[in-house]
Amino acid sequence: MLENLSHFEFLTVASALVVGWVKFQNDYAKLSSRVHALEADNAEFKADVKQLLKDIQEIKLLLAKNKVE
Repeated sequence: MLENLSHFEFLTVASALVVGWVKFQNDYAKLSSRVHALEADNAEFKADVKQLLKDIQEIKLLLAKNKVE
């Protein structure tokens, strides 16, 4: 099969493989950065929810103290 390929065809196929690999690496880098950004946003969201739960517990305690008095 390789005997049937001319130099031009071989270079064309090799170039297509290199271009495909570079495009894959570029897309992979973009997706990796998006995943990292989403994970960072998720961590901030979790921290906000934890703080919100702490504040709700404090409000519950204050309401319970007011009803007891």
